[in-house]
Amino acid sequence: MKTALEEGILNERYTDHDLRAKSASDTDADHAARLLTHLDRKTTSRHYRRRPEKVKPLK
Repeated sequence: MKTALEEGILNERYTDHDLRAKSASDTDADHAARLLTHLDRKTTSRHYRRRPEKVKPLK
């Protein structure tokens, strides 16, 4: 990772935890919970979902 940062391939460091959070944030909450093998969706939402849910306006 150090070489990739020095060569400008990466802009910042990341960890395995960041990759799990990214995969959980890029899909709906139920699917994310299954991907991460969490029994409770709340665990996924609390610890891994970094993007807010998109909602449609009423009007």
